[in-house]
Amino acid sequence: MRYLLPFLTIVLFIQCKNEPAPADSGDKLGELHFSYSGSPEAMEHFEKGLKLLHNFEYADAKAAFEEAQKLDSSCVMAWWGEAMTYNHPLWRQQDREAAIETLEELGATAEERLAKAPTELEKDFLASLEALYFAEGEKNERDAAYRDHLAAMYEKYPGNEEVAAFYALSVLGAVPVGRDEAEYERSAGIVKGILNENPEHPGALHYLIHSYDDPYHARLALNAAQRYSVVAADATHALHMPSHIFLAVGMWKEVVESNIASYNASVRRMEEKGLDNDARSYHAFAWLQYGLLQLGRLDEAEKIMREMYGYTTELPSKSARSYFASMKGTYLLHTDDWDSDIADFSIDMEGMGIVSRSQYHFTEGWKAWKDGDKERLSALIDTMADERKKAALLVTDSGIPMCAATPTGQGPNQLDIDWAHVMEMELKALREMLNGNDEQAEFWLKSATDLQSNISYDYGPPA
Repeated sequence: MRYLLPFLTIVLFIQCKNEPAPADSGDKLGELHFSYSGSPEAMEHFEKGLKLLHNFEYADAKAAFEEAQKLDSSCVMAWWGEAMTYNHPLWRQQDREAAIETLEELGATAEERLAKAPTELEKDFLASLEALYFAEGEKNERDAAYRDHLAAMYEKYPGNEEVAAFYALSVLGAVPVGRDEAEYERSAGIVKGILNENPEHPGALHYLIHSYDDPYHARLALNAAQRYSVVAADATHALHMPSHIFLAVGMWKEVVESNIASYNASVRRMEEKGLDNDARSYHAFAWLQYGLLQLGRLDEAEKIMREMYGYTTELPSKSARSYFASMKGTYLLHTDDWDSDIADFSIDMEGMGIVSRSQYHFTEGWKAWKDGDKERLSALIDTMADERKKAALLVTDSGIPMCAATPTGQGPNQLDIDWAHVMEMELKALREMLNGNDEQAEFWLKSATDLQSNISYDYGPPA
């Protein structure tokens, strides 16, 4: 039952499990039902941080959790929340050192940290991070241990929406390479249970989209996609996410609309917070360009390409350069506008990943083929092969990144190596065409097609 209290501001602090959080928080980030310990003032910021966490707005979530810590140093879940912002399970990113530093501010040892949690549920959530960050083993092993811990919590706390939501996300995050249909369906089943009770849970809507983010299953998440951007309209990422489903089913007008909204929201946030160009959602910008190309709105796609080059020139970050490499190839291969000055736009590839480097080389190789420049084309093929082989040394036999690849776990995996190899073989086919050797050209095209056919489906615009 729900107890009437004289002050609504303290409902969140004492409510029963899975009762709605305080009336109207004033944001459009979704609705959560939970009960954790903390002052009403701290809980207001914690709730916002938790919503932002489900919406993958990690930087803003971190700021909200830090504010909750300042307002109530005994709110252990605020430290849990900040530590969670350093783990981006679906983006293959994890700042383990920052997470450990945060948790050690709460307590120097696991025992000290757990002793500060006033409820068994909060102790279990803190213990989940011991598995995720402190356990022995590589990232994929810790991801699996974290998933297993949450699986036990899911059984222990039936009906708890937050336990279920983070368990569903951990199932997706523990898939080491590519898509595992059984695991993705398992995650979908978990979040469907949440949505039956709370149709506006931002994490449940978000993770259902990720679970069904391929052409075979996308229509199963179409309703969630159409609702998510309304439920969490204040989250830049939530405005973009529906386009994953729209793209998979060929709803190009909706792809464009979603990414215009998402990109514009990111620009507003950038301007409000005084941030640099990296706060622009280049991800939404790239998807917007692709949608415009599918609709034949070539002038608008060209404008985006020129703007992207300008942003990359102003701040040549790894993120900007990587998206530029992809967008340049997408634009030129769809428009055949090789005589444009866009074909000569160039960037420094220092520090870029193997897929982005290969995309850039592939576009340059295609231009060399169009120009009939065999020497340039051969040099690019040799460079691609050399870089691919070096990157392959950073991948384990099971296809996952080696621990030493990067400190955040963003090293190449086997899918990255395979995509680079596909592009390399396609350029070899173009070289054979220039040589007039149609039989060898067909061989390389068939080899590229065979490899691509065996690569796990990857969402979004094609590489």
